[in-house]
Amino acid sequence: MNTIFCLLVASGVAVIVGTVIMYNLESGAENSKMTTILDALWWCVATVTTVGYADVVPVTSLGRIVALVYMFFGISLIATLLAVISNTFYKKRILKEETDQKEQDEKYLRNLVMTKLADIERKQTGCIETVNRLRSSIENK
Repeated sequence: MNTIFCLLVASGVAVIVGTVIMYNLESGAENSKMTTILDALWWCVATVTTVGYADVVPVTSLGRIVALVYMFFGISLIATLLAVISNTFYKKRILKEETDQKEQDEKYLRNLVMTKLADIERKQTGCIETVNRLRSSIENK
């Protein structure tokens, strides 16, 4: 869970940085629809989340280069987030399976030990009876 939190915080920082960069690059450009910081934030969030409404687009060459970086960043972010989430579920599943297997192994070993101890006690009782019979027979002679 800590990894997901760090990933989300880093993503939030990247979106804020991208918003500021795009606002500075595009706000003064001719035919640009990014006239406010909120327009730039809208564009950045739509791009990073791979929604891409295309209602606000960069018009400068440098803005388009930054857009390419953020497009790949968004794809990488989603892939990484999904990998972390699936890895977390996988680890929990494997841990549960290992715990269940340990419990089964422990139960099997406990039963095996108890069976062996009962067998030893039975044999010990038989030996004691045999020794007692031998003593009786030696004493009777």
